[in-house]
Amino acid sequence: MDRGDSPGGRAIIIYGPIGSGKTTTCLRLAKEIRDQGLKVLGLISPRVYEEGKLIGYDLLNTSTMERRPLCRVPERAGGGWLSCGSLHYIFSPEAFRWGNEILEEAAGEMCGGAVVFIDEFGRVEAMRRGLYRGAMAVAEELKRGGAAIYTCRGELMERVLKLLGGRAERVLMHRPHEVDGILRFLALCS
Repeated sequence: MDRGDSPGGRAIIIYGPIGSGKTTTCLRLAKEIRDQGLKVLGLISPRVYEEGKLIGYDLLNTSTMERRPLCRVPERAGGGWLSCGSLHYIFSPEAFRWGNEILEEAAGEMCGGAVVFIDEFGRVEAMRRGLYRGAMAVAEELKRGGAAIYTCRGELMERVLKLLGGRAERVLMHRPHEVDGILRFLALCS
């Protein structure tokens, strides 16, 4: 690919409904990318179960593997957590602060060959809250190069495309579980 004077980054949007495998795909991609010797940064949001019942999601820092609670059903939420409209979960303001810091720091390292995960750009981010600030910082850096992988539900794909706003040189939209196609796209663009 001819990059000219401005390298331009690439973005991958993995989209699908709840439970379709977006996070599982990110976890597998992160391992594969790391195994290829590339730096993996950003956030992945695994589900949290208690006694077989889904009670919320955590934030997983992909570089340190540290986890923090992101959201919980109201009866499992901590004090001072935030509700966002009619959403089912209550959110940790501390997790949003921590997550935005991780994404903003990761944005600064994208041109060094890092792949940054933003799992997921959800309804809170569509309201320009939650991890929106960090997701935007990563999108802004795509003008200089690098790679970012965003996940979202299908109905939020247009919001992610708007966030990217022409900042990425190339954008690939993929369903979950198509890891080989995503890895080929990353290899072709490097």
